[in-house]
Amino acid sequence: MAEQGQVQVEVLGLAELAEGSADLAKRIGENAGPGMQSAADRAAERVRGSVPVDSGALMGSVTTGTDGDTSYLGMGEGLEYAGWIEFGGTRGRPYVDQGRYVYPAAQAVTPQAVDAASKTASKEIGGYPWKAPSSRT
Repeated sequence: MAEQGQVQVEVLGLAELAEGSADLAKRIGENAGPGMQSAADRAAERVRGSVPVDSGALMGSVTTGTDGDTSYLGMGEGLEYAGWIEFGGTRGRPYVDQGRYVYPAAQAVTPQAVDAASKTASKEIGGYPWKAPSSRT
C-alpha cells in the first residue's frame, strides 16, 4: 500500500502483450509468404529472360522456393559454368562481385516484396485479437 503522497503503479497485461507479440510476429511471417514468393517468381522470370542461352540449361536452372518463412531465388545448381556466367573473372569476362543476373533481378523486385510484406503486416496488426489483461485477484 502506498503511503500518503506516494503513487503506486501496477502494470497489468505484460504476459498477454509478450504472448500476443510473439504470436503476431509468427502470423505475419506465415502470411507474408505468398507475396514474397510472388516477388521471387517475378525475379526468376527476369533472370530467365536475361541469361545467355546456348543449351537452355542455365535458364532452366533458375529456381525459386521457400524455406520456412524465407523465399529464395537461385540459379546454376549442378552447372559448373554458372558461376563464371554470373560473376565472370576469367576468359576476358570482367568480374562482377554482385553478379549479372540474380542479384540485379532480386533488387528490381525488392519494392514489390517490401510492399507485399508491409500490406501483410498491416492486415495482421489491424485484425489481431489481442487478449485483455488479466485482472488482479
